[in-house]
Amino acid sequence: MRNGSLGEALHGKKGGFLSWNLRYKIALDSAKGLCYLHHDCSPLIVHRDVKSNNILLNSSFEAHVADFGLAKFLVDGGASQCMSAIAGSYGYIAPEYAYTLRVDEKSDVYSFGVVLLELITGRRPVGGEFGEGVDIVQWTKCSTDCRREEVTRILDPRLAVVPKDEAMHLFFVAMLCIQENSVERPTMREVVQMLSEFPRRSPELQSSSSSSSSHQFQQQQKKSPDEKIRQDLLV
Repeated sequence: MRNGSLGEALHGKKGGFLSWNLRYKIALDSAKGLCYLHHDCSPLIVHRDVKSNNILLNSSFEAHVADFGLAKFLVDGGASQCMSAIAGSYGYIAPEYAYTLRVDEKSDVYSFGVVLLELITGRRPVGGEFGEGVDIVQWTKCSTDCRREEVTRILDPRLAVVPKDEAMHLFFVAMLCIQENSVERPTMREVVQMLSEFPRRSPELQSSSSSSSSHQFQQQQKKSPDEKIRQDLLV
């Protein structure tokens, strides 16, 4: 597509040109694509190779999930399927898939959470910058102590303007997606809902204080029926 892949945009020679607003839009667009595969296709489809290089950007920077070479149909009401070997990309593979070779839609959710961390940090999922044997998930948890208020510690330094409440919210969703226990991860439909319902601020309000941003985020979270559960997951 016209603007290549998200991976190229973030990590290639022309990386760094994606504004925060574009990154949030790409997160929502790609979430909708995965939601369609998991909930609206018949039979349901698990992608098995969700990564930034497989999210393509058109001329309007609309994100499209691509490369279905490893995709599998989910039968029996979406029950997990046992694979003969691990497939996917290092740094994106869900732990239960690596340990048991069983895959379902929650495996894609984990991989999508890694993509969200890429959007937030501007970093690749694996690399020497994290330390030997450490990936972006482990590094993020260690750097923030899994507290969304600490997201500023890991934000991509190339970003000029980042509304703190939006960054905290995207981080919050990412941390839900990368839960070790797949049962605790949200569905992609829930991810789309969380990303869609968050009140985006107009540009003139983006310079407001972080304390006001935090208050707005907390007020929005109070509206969620799953607030207590989600809060506990990040403590």
